Amino acid sequence: MTRPDRYCTFAPARGNAGFTLVEFLVAVLFLATVVALAAPQLVNSGSEARTAKQQAIFGSVRAAAQITRAAAQVHNELGATGSVTVDGTRISTVYGYPAASEPGIVAATGLDLASDQVSLSGGGAQAGNTISVALNGARATCSIVYVAPTGPDAQPAITFQNTDGKGGTGC
Repeated sequence: MTRPDRYCTFAPARGNAGFTLVEFLVAVLFLATVVALAAPQLVNSGSEARTAKQQAIFGSVRAAAQITRAAAQVHNELGATGSVTVDGTRISTVYGYPAASEPGIVAATGLDLASDQVSLSGGGAQAGNTISVALNGARATCSIVYVAPTGPDAQPAITFQNTDGKGGTGC
């Protein structure tokens, strides 16, 4: 006579969900390997994101300088100081290019210091003044530097400083 399974001591319990110790250890080792491989990439992604944002700001500064210059030429505002209006925004100019100030290049680019999370240093409304735009939280060696033109035939100097302070790149 055969016995039903419920009386068998060798049959596994039905409905008993769980992991064996070996399965658990394999899962932990797998997750540890994934974390060990992915962690350096995640740490570096913040620097890459800041660098990309700085590059976007750099491009907008360069474009804004040229657009402002074109508007100044159209309105014959090419003197040592002046202003033009572009898309409803009044921009202070130096020799037809945006001044190195908030009413100058910052207004021309449309940067919002709070929402874009940037900070400024330096600046002024005269020829040759320098302003730096840096992302909040980025290294001090990562910024956009705008130097207003020094004369009527000069162009502004716009540079993207992107160093980690150790000879490498990264914000």
